[in-house]
This record gives sequence, structure tokens and C-alpha cells, in this order.
Amino acid sequence: MLTSEDLATDLAAAVAGPEIFAVYQPQVSLETGSIVAAEALCRWEHPRRGDVDPETMIAVAERSGVIHALGRRMLAEGLRAQAEWHEAGRPWAVAVNVSPLQLADDSFATHVAEECRRRGVPTGSLIVELTADGAVEDAVVLGQLRSLDEIGVEVSLPGYGEGSLPSELLPRLPLTEVKIPGRLVRSAEGPALAALREAVMVAHEAGLRVVAEGVETLTHLDLAVELGCDRAQGFLIRPPDSEIAFPGSGAPN
Repeated sequence: MLTSEDLATDLAAAVAGPEIFAVYQPQVSLETGSIVAAEALCRWEHPRRGDVDPETMIAVAERSGVIHALGRRMLAEGLRAQAEWHEAGRPWAVAVNVSPLQLADDSFATHVAEECRRRGVPTGSLIVELTADGAVEDAVVLGQLRSLDEIGVEVSLPGYGEGSLPSELLPRLPLTEVKIPGRLVRSAEGPALAALREAVMVAHEAGLRVVAEGVETLTHLDLAVELGCDRAQGFLIRPPDSEIAFPGSGAPN
């Protein structure tokens, strides 16, 4: 049986190889129905264990310090894919997940700028998506987020609508968008629906884009529209896929 230490050793060895790869899940504009972005999601196919659960992988990476190498690998994968999309005439943004531990490195924003320049991708079409909403209140993390904002990189905050972040902080943070978790979108009704609608209004007043995650049915999509969200993401739109070129560009009818 593989231990956490075994997984950490294996992950460190796998970071540079084909066991680690990205799958992409598109986001659509709820105004136009067109694909406007895709989130790069990290996957690990272990030679003995098979597909490792992403939460387990990230936990191991953060505990062992491999998260820095893994994060750089996924940034490179996302930008490489995006350069191919742009060359094919699909000017989509790419969202890359970033751990607060990566942002504790004061060279992070500089590395992002260098990678965008090397790949020939404009910084304005990259979205850095935090993996923890509470991280924005850390001074070091906040400094790196401001540096990213200064070079034009968009910053996305997860877990919006769960009440962990005071709404009065939103206008003071270097954010571009917030993401409502799928579990909230899928269960929104009655008072919960009204509260979410209010949260979307607060985000819009702060000048932020709102993305509804976990959209799995047409009912969920209708709820996202009713809430006033700007974008939607989920299995109804398209499951995560290793294919870079998505067929078509429209949302489900």
C-alpha cells in the first residue's frame, strides 16, 4: 500500500513526465453563449495506483513542497495550450489554479510574466485562480496578487457566496472575477437564491465578473442566468477534456 511519503516521492519524480497532464474545462459567456475561457485542471495517472484524486495530489504536493514545481508545470501547460488556441483563431483565456503556497514565493509574479512573454501569450488572457479564498487576506499573497494585477493578469477567487469573505473587502482586493461553487448553484432556492442574487449584485458593484461553477443541467444553467452570473462552467457545457480544440463554440441550447 502506497503511503503519503511514497506518493510525495513519486509525485516529485512525475512532475516533469507524461504522468502529469492537463485537462481543460471551458467557460461560456451567458450573454453570447460562446466559449470565452478554459480552466486547466491537473491530473496524475500513477503507474501503479492509476488516476490519483486531484485533492489527494494537491495535498501531497503542498505538504512535500512539490507544489512549486507542479504549479510551474501546469502554468507552462496552460500557456502552451492557449498559444495553440490563439493560433487556431480561438482567443480564449486560460485559467490556471494556484496554491497560496506558490504565492508565498515573491518571484511568482515575475515568473508568470516571463512565461507569458516566452510563450507569446498576452498576460491579459491569463487567469490565476486561487485554490483557497481565505488566502487573499495574507499580506505576502496579497502582494503577489497586486503584482499580477499590475502586469495585467486576471485573478479569480473561488468559494464566493459561502460567506467566508466580508463583502466590504471586495472593492479593495486585486480581483477580476469570483466563482460561485457548484453546490450553491445546484441548491439555490428560496432564501438561498435571494442571498446568492444579492451576492452577485455586490460583486458586480465591485466591478467583478461572476462565474457559476458546477452547472450540470439546464435547470442549473437557468439558475445561473437568473442569478445574474456572467459565465458558466460545468459538465453541461463540457466535462474536462485533454483535447485542446473543443468542437464548436456554443453553449447548450
